[in-house]
Amino acid sequence: MKSITLLFTLLFILQTVNGQEGFVFKEGYDKERIAFEEHSNLIVLPVKVNNVEFNFILDTGANKNIIFNLKGIDSLSLKEGKFIQVRGYGDKESIQAYRSRGNKIEVGDYISNNNAEILILSNDEIDMSPKVDIEVHGLLGIDFFKNFVTHLDYKNSSIKAYSNYSDLPKSVRKEKQFDLTLKNDRPFVQIALENDLIKGEYELLIDTGSGDALWILNQVNETFTMQNSFEDYLGFGINGKIYGIRTKVNSINLFDTTLKKVAVSYPYKEYHSVEKTSISNDGSLGGEILRRYDVIIDYPNKKICLKPNRFFNEGFYYNMSGLGVQRGDAQLFTEIGRDFSNDKVGYGNTTSTKITVRSNVEVTYKYVPKIYVDYVREDSPGDKAGIQVGDQILSINGFNQKRLNMNRVNDFFYKNPFKKLKMKLKRGSKTYFVELVNVPLVK
Repeated sequence: MKSITLLFTLLFILQTVNGQEGFVFKEGYDKERIAFEEHSNLIVLPVKVNNVEFNFILDTGANKNIIFNLKGIDSLSLKEGKFIQVRGYGDKESIQAYRSRGNKIEVGDYISNNNAEILILSNDEIDMSPKVDIEVHGLLGIDFFKNFVTHLDYKNSSIKAYSNYSDLPKSVRKEKQFDLTLKNDRPFVQIALENDLIKGEYELLIDTGSGDALWILNQVNETFTMQNSFEDYLGFGINGKIYGIRTKVNSINLFDTTLKKVAVSYPYKEYHSVEKTSISNDGSLGGEILRRYDVIIDYPNKKICLKPNRFFNEGFYYNMSGLGVQRGDAQLFTEIGRDFSNDKVGYGNTTSTKITVRSNVEVTYKYVPKIYVDYVREDSPGDKAGIQVGDQILSINGFNQKRLNMNRVNDFFYKNPFKKLKMKLKRGSKTYFVELVNVPLVK
């Protein structure tokens, strides 16, 4: 399964505000089911902020609610606030944000927070929408979990929130619970890891805002090398791009389950600052692992349950093509459909078929985003095939532009080791064809 890291684990240089009511059910309701879309192992769900509709990523690693993209939003009224400086992962300095309190955030039909704090980021470069198949406007932080027992049901693409643990279905309640540690309001668990670089117990952040499997911090810098690994662009955070090393751990013991050959990333130390590491953790456990479980977080009682689902035994892969992609402007396609009917006509003892072409013609107009290459890893199969940043992908293995989206393209790049990819691309006004093979760099 693909895992594009869109890391927005935020650690702010400001004090956590206490005494907020938080998210609660409307009077008369004690449970809610909210459908979400999964993009690159991230949970994207619809929310309303002061009656304006947004798409937010549910992010247990963010201790604030964030708006970083206002594309397509005509207007948004916010309570008066003030400007602050915020820091996160990346290669740039802190950025300015506007902090506003006393706003209303609605999730689903029955859950709302009438006194919500929101940060609006001023950096126009922070926009993860081109990396997924949907416009993403912000993050719904850990505040959402504080008053509920929350079931993250990845296999059915839904979130189920309950007032009490006893309200969960019996099939879920019987599963064993384990302890959560809360730091700066965010949930952490202890797990055992083992590979050539690390071995032992690690305290990891449960981070639904990261699409990767594992991130381990404070281990390597840009001069570090290790066998069975490669240097790569890991993703981006609130302060810019993040680079590091990718490899695999032999195994991780997560409570009473064991995962083998798990993908792990080591961001270079240069991309997380002293301010963050002083209150941070050993690393994070992200969506590429979490999606393999039914995740039940009992935040009020500091408990968690992880029940393996049908994705549990899927392999862990990296981008074997070495190509990163992003959405561009949409292109209009026209499809013309004709209505044919097969009429049975009898002549004595024989029956023939009469084909009638009816006069009604159905014309369908469809806007499909163009998909461009935005990253080429050095010496990768994509690099050796001559593909360059800025090239437009027109087709892969017979899937033309009308049938391609970000999820499908990344499936081609992340799945099926040694699979041959036949690609049609466009550079400027010229179209060209290449073939490449997905070669795994880490066994």
